[in-house]
Amino acid sequence: MKENIQNKWEEWASNLHGESDAADTNLSSDEASDKKAVESIFDLRGNVSKARRLKAEDKAWAELKKQLVPQRFWQEFLKYAAIVVVSLLVGGSAFWTYTKFNEPAPVFASITAPNGQISNVTLFDGTNIWLNAGSTLKYTQNFNTATREVFLEGEAYFDVTKNKERPFVVNAGKSQIKVLGTGFNVKAYQNEPKVETVLVEGKIEFSAGGKSILVDPGEHILYTENSNRIVKKEVNTADYTAWKGGKIYFNNESLLELTLQLERWYEVKFQFTEEHIKKYRFTGVINTDKTLDYTLKIIEAINKVDFEFDNEKIKIVDKK
Repeated sequence: MKENIQNKWEEWASNLHGESDAADTNLSSDEASDKKAVESIFDLRGNVSKARRLKAEDKAWAELKKQLVPQRFWQEFLKYAAIVVVSLLVGGSAFWTYTKFNEPAPVFASITAPNGQISNVTLFDGTNIWLNAGSTLKYTQNFNTATREVFLEGEAYFDVTKNKERPFVVNAGKSQIKVLGTGFNVKAYQNEPKVETVLVEGKIEFSAGGKSILVDPGEHILYTENSNRIVKKEVNTADYTAWKGGKIYFNNESLLELTLQLERWYEVKFQFTEEHIKKYRFTGVINTDKTLDYTLKIIEAINKVDFEFDNEKIKIVDKK
């Protein structure tokens, strides 16, 4: 009996391995059930074989990493990618710096009133300007196209043409004056630490030292750089614009300020022999049509000083 059962199992195994193709016939229900179980076991063999071919977790991960891009590649990639980014940033910054600082410098036109002379000019917008002796006015070539901005060194009287869309701007020393259309006088010589402006008509905004102030007609503005103060007072505007007609009015001005004016009008140089002489005060009017000798004699009579000609200089000596 056992031999017959063993023979059946061997026969079924041969059939499953392809070693025999004999058909099974006349199987009892029990035998058919046993054969089906054998076939199921045979089918599981393939799965067992696959399972045996699976590698341990660490071994499988090691082989997987071989198929991935090596870590060194990513390190090198990130390093060079960073270099590229930095290069782009630096390149962009360098390009901006180059274009910013290599833009063509604005070309200025200038008008100068030499010492001893007064100049009068009308700008492209119709603004009329009088320049006092020793003064220079500059403006860019695009004046009246984008802006109406000028730069003054010295003294000038402006009769500005109105233009609400393009305010007129005067840069004088460390101050700035904005107007729409008006008449005003500005004095801002480089060798004097102050800026003065007098409004004849209209309205202006005076700015200096981080401060701004509105000015009405008949008001005088004095800005002193050393103190960073803006002082406003009412004045007779005619006294501040009379220089256009060849007269200079002085109201309690120091002798130093007076001589600076005389240097510009008569093209001479003064030398003070003592410091305290500079503080002597002077009130009066000087007519530039008169000779220098005539003017000096008037000052000698008022301030008790003598003027001595010494080559190209005029020494100022205290009479005591």
